[in-house]
Amino acid sequence: MPTPRKIKSQVVEIINHDSNVRTYRLSPEISLINKFEPGQFLHLAIDNYDPSFNWPESRVFSIATSPTRAQEIDLIISQKGNYTKRIFSEIKVGDTVWIKLPYGTFNFKESFNRKTFLIAGGTGITPFISYLQFLLDNVYPINISLHYGVRSSELIIINDLLAECLDKLRNFKLSIYLEKDSIIPYAYKSTKGIISIDNIIKEAEESSNNVFYLAGPPIMIQIFKNELIKHGYNDDSFFYDKWE
Repeated sequence: MPTPRKIKSQVVEIINHDSNVRTYRLSPEISLINKFEPGQFLHLAIDNYDPSFNWPESRVFSIATSPTRAQEIDLIISQKGNYTKRIFSEIKVGDTVWIKLPYGTFNFKESFNRKTFLIAGGTGITPFISYLQFLLDNVYPINISLHYGVRSSELIIINDLLAECLDKLRNFKLSIYLEKDSIIPYAYKSTKGIISIDNIIKEAEESSNNVFYLAGPPIMIQIFKNELIKHGYNDDSFFYDKWE
């Protein structure tokens, strides 16, 4: 893994998805094209960093941008805890922040030549954004089934990307789960309720060589891991990215 670098970045756009979820778009002072892998994360510091002193307080966030598109970096941030509250209240367009990257072993190298299930709860979709963009840019013939659960359709924060995947990725399947009744954009099919483990297990029975990538709250990850183990899958069959 490359040695992490500390890079000054400017906030060039802030996108509000709802009162508690935003995308912060950063412009690093140096190019990050192909300087990390899909699924990796970074440390974000909003206080000034002086190289002659220690790295300031920071938090980790998955990179919601493919390394092939990393002229700018997207971070999807949910307001939970004091540090993210500071981000929401203090950071504005034009401000300077610092990032330190790359970190993490949650990558998608096991997806090649296997039926790949991407299972995302809420902002757990973030590492999968990077991966799906990467696949679109490289046209790998990977068989992917994305199961994406959100509270309401307003929080399907990647509508354009999903539409592009359905159009251009030949072996891409999408299942959306809505906890609340709401209008679905585009022509997506949706199911009311939370992500269905039973539906995923049933679909997985169609293939003998499956791999599962899980991203979301720890309780969701644990429930899915337990169920996969119960159905005979071992540690080589699933990978996960927990967030609090």
